Amino acid sequence: MRTNFLATGLMSSAAIVCTVAAAQPALAQTKAFNLPAQPAAQGIPAFAAQAGVKIVASGRQTAGKRTRAVRGEMSVDRALDLLLQGTGLTARATGSQTYAVVPLDRVASAAPVKLALATEQALIAQDDVRSTAGGPAEAVADAGQEDIVVTANRREESVQDVASAVTAIGQAEIEKRGMDSFESFARSVPGLTMNQSVRNRAAFNIRGVSTNLTGSNTQDPVSVYINETPVSDTFGASVQPDLRLFDVERIEVLRGPQGTLFGSGSLGGTIRIITNKPDTSRFEAAGRVDLGTTEHGGMRQRYDAMVNIPLVDDTLAIRAVGYYRDEEGWVRNVTLGTRNDTVDWGARVALRWTPTSNLTVTATGIHQESDPEDGDSWNPALGKFRRSSAISEGRPLNLDNLNLTIDYDIDGFATLTSSSTYQSSKTAVRGDLGPLLGAGTPNFISDSDPWASRYYVQELRLVSNTRSRLEWVLGAFYINRRTDVDYLITAPGLDDFFGGIIGSDLYFASPITTKSSELAAYADGSYEIFDGLKIHAGARVFRTTADYIEDGRVALNFGTLAYDPPLFFANNSKGTNLTWRAGLSYQPDNDLLFYGNVSKGFRVGQVNANFGPSPVDPTDYVIPEGYDPDSTINYELGAKTSFLDNRLTVNIAAYHIAWSNIQIDGTRISDFRTFIANAGKAHITGVEAEINAKPVRGLNLYATATVQGGKIDSVPADIIVPAAEGDRLPGLAKLKLSGGAEYRWDLSRNYEAYVRVDGQYTGKTPNDFANSGLNPFYAINDDFTSIDASIGLDTAWGNVALYGENLTDNDAIILKTLSSPNPYNTLRPRTFGIRLTYRH
Repeated sequence: MRTNFLATGLMSSAAIVCTVAAAQPALAQTKAFNLPAQPAAQGIPAFAAQAGVKIVASGRQTAGKRTRAVRGEMSVDRALDLLLQGTGLTARATGSQTYAVVPLDRVASAAPVKLALATEQALIAQDDVRSTAGGPAEAVADAGQEDIVVTANRREESVQDVASAVTAIGQAEIEKRGMDSFESFARSVPGLTMNQSVRNRAAFNIRGVSTNLTGSNTQDPVSVYINETPVSDTFGASVQPDLRLFDVERIEVLRGPQGTLFGSGSLGGTIRIITNKPDTSRFEAAGRVDLGTTEHGGMRQRYDAMVNIPLVDDTLAIRAVGYYRDEEGWVRNVTLGTRNDTVDWGARVALRWTPTSNLTVTATGIHQESDPEDGDSWNPALGKFRRSSAISEGRPLNLDNLNLTIDYDIDGFATLTSSSTYQSSKTAVRGDLGPLLGAGTPNFISDSDPWASRYYVQELRLVSNTRSRLEWVLGAFYINRRTDVDYLITAPGLDDFFGGIIGSDLYFASPITTKSSELAAYADGSYEIFDGLKIHAGARVFRTTADYIEDGRVALNFGTLAYDPPLFFANNSKGTNLTWRAGLSYQPDNDLLFYGNVSKGFRVGQVNANFGPSPVDPTDYVIPEGYDPDSTINYELGAKTSFLDNRLTVNIAAYHIAWSNIQIDGTRISDFRTFIANAGKAHITGVEAEINAKPVRGLNLYATATVQGGKIDSVPADIIVPAAEGDRLPGLAKLKLSGGAEYRWDLSRNYEAYVRVDGQYTGKTPNDFANSGLNPFYAINDDFTSIDASIGLDTAWGNVALYGENLTDNDAIILKTLSSPNPYNTLRPRTFGIRLTYRH
C-alpha cells in the first residue's frame, strides 16, 4: 500500500522522504531515541519518525549501508551524527525541519545555499510529498525507478550497483501484478525459463543451462532459496517448493553460475524468495481476496492474511502469514472423472528479537500443503483438455521449513550471521506409464508413496561492515540430505494377461534411500583500486558425498516370467571440488556501471539406480553404474545505466557459457528405465537486456529481451549417450521477450486509479535432445504469447483491481512430453477476476 511505503523500509530510487509534524524547530529540541543498528533503508526513516523531521537521502547513496544504534536523550543534530557514523555519509540542515544526507567527500564543495537547493530539487523530482492522516509521508510513484536493495553478494546493495546480472522484483511490483507463484514471474525475467508438467514440480533453466524439462534424476541446474535456505533436493527431486508470494519483500534472480556464494546446483543461476521480517516498531495487518473464473474451468479462489505485532516495543515482534487456495481446473480425466483442481494452504510465522543494538535473532517457520486432484497434461486424441489415466497423477506436497538466523554486528569490523535450517517434505509420485508391452496389453502404473525428504543446513558467514576500499565475505556451509522412497510399479491385469503364471501384477518394487552431504568454505570480496574501479574475486572449496541404497529390490524378469532374487544394493561417491569467480567493474558515477566477470558453476555426480541390462531386451543399452560431475564457466560483459534522474534505466549483459562433462537424462526404450550419462561439451552464447522508463508523470514502462543460442559441441565415443553433436539444448528459447505499461492518475487526494498491461513471448524450444533423429520422443514446443491486463484503484486502506490473464486465450502446446500417454501442457486458459487488498 502506498501510504505504508516508508514504514516498510522501501525506497524510491530518487529519494527517501520522511516527514512527521513537529511543534518547534528541530535544532532546539532534545529528543528521546531508541533505534537499533539496522540497514540505512530502515534506519533513516525510523530516525525521521522519532525526531519529527524531514530527511532527503539518495537511495543509491544509502544502499548497502547500515546505521548505528542511537539510544537516549540528545539533540537531533547529535543523534543524526551518531546514526551516520561509519557510513561515509553526513547530514546537513537545509531548513528548520529539513536535512539532506550527502557523502562526506562532497560536503566541502557544497555551500549551504547549494545544498538547500539540491534538497529542494530532490523534493521537486518527487513531484509531490503527501501526508496521510496519522501516517507517514510518501513519495508518489513518479520519482524515478524503485531502487531495490538486494543481497546477491551476501551484503546489502542497490541492484544497480551489483556487478553482475541480477533481476529484482520488489513487493510493490509483486502486488501490482498479482504474482502468486513461480509461474507468475518466471516469464518476465530475462534468461529465465520455467517448465512444469505437473503441479509442484517446476523445472527452471537460466541462460539455457538445462538437459531436462520435467525434472531430472540429476541435481537441478538452478538452485532455489527461501531467505537463507536452499529448498531444492540434490538428486531426483520429485517436488520444487513453490512458496505463495503474499507478503514477500522481493524476488531475486541471479543469472549465471553462483557456485562461490550459493554452492553446488547453481550451475545456471539462483532464484531467491525473500520474505518480509517482523517489524518491532509498529502494528501491521493486511488481507487479500482474489476471486477469478477460468474458461473451460471454474472458480479460482485465493485468500491471504498477515498480521505483525510488536510484543515488546523495538525489541520483540511476531509476524504471521496465512493463505488458502481453492482453484478449479480445466483438464478433465475421462477415465476417473477427476480434474486438475487444486487446494493449497499454508502459513509462515516469524519471531524477531533484538535484545541489544548489535544482536538480532529471527526464528521462522513455514508450512505449506498442496493437494492437486489430477495432472495438468492432456491427450489431444481424447479432445481438447481431456486426459486419461488409471490413476490420478496429481503431485501433492507437504512441506515444513524451520530456520533460526542470528545476526551480530561487531562494530567497526563485520556482521556475523548464523543460519540453521531443518526442512522436511513429503509427496507421492504417481503416473500411468501406458502399455509398455504394446497396444492391448495392461497399463503400467507408478505409485511411489510416500516420497519423503529431509535435510539440515548450517551456514556461518562473516561480512565486513565498515566503509573501506576492501569489502569481504567469509563463510562455512554444511548440508545433509536424505530421501526415502517406496518405489512401486504395478500393471493391473498383468498376471491374467500371462495366464496366471506370474502370481502377481507387481512389476517393480524397492525401498530406496539416497543420502548426500556438502561441506564447504568460501571467501569472496572486492577491492577498489581507485575511485570507481574494483576487482572482484571469490572461491569456494567443498567436499561432497552421495549414497544410494536399495534394500531389497524386486523386479519381474520378462524372459522367465518370474521374479529375480531380491537385490540389495548400495553405492556411494565422494569428491572435492573448487568453484570460483573473478571480475572487474568500473563505476564512474552513480548512474553508470560497467563490469566483466568469469565464474564457475558446479553440479555433483551420483550413481545410476537403474544400472545394468534391460530385463525386457538384453540387447538394449546397458546403463552404467554412475556418472561424473559437470561444470559451467560463464564469461560475461555487462553495463547498468541510469539516465534522466533515474527515470530511465538500461541494463545489458552479453555472455558465453562453456559447459563440460554434461549430465544428460536418458530413457532406455525397451523398459523405460531412466539413467544419467556424461555427454561431452556444449556452449551457449547470448545477450540480455532490461529497460525501465518513466517518461512522463504516471506512466511506467518496462521491457526485457533475451537472444541466445546453444548446442552440443561434442560427445564421448566410448559410451552411448542420448545426444549427438549439434543437438540444440532442451528448453533453450532463441528469443524471449516481455514488457508492460502502467498509467496512474489521481482521482482525489486519497484515491489513485491505474491501468496496466503485461505481455510475454517465449520462442520455440526443443523438448529433449534430438540425438540425430534417433530420439522417438523428440519434438519442438510451440512458441507462445501471454497477455495480462488490470485496472484498479489505490486508496488509503488498500487496493481493488479487476484483471484478466491470458487475454487471447492462447492454447499453444508449451510442453510436449511424448513419452507420456497425456503428452501436452498448455497455459491456463483465459481468466478474469477481481482482487481486493486491505492494509492497516
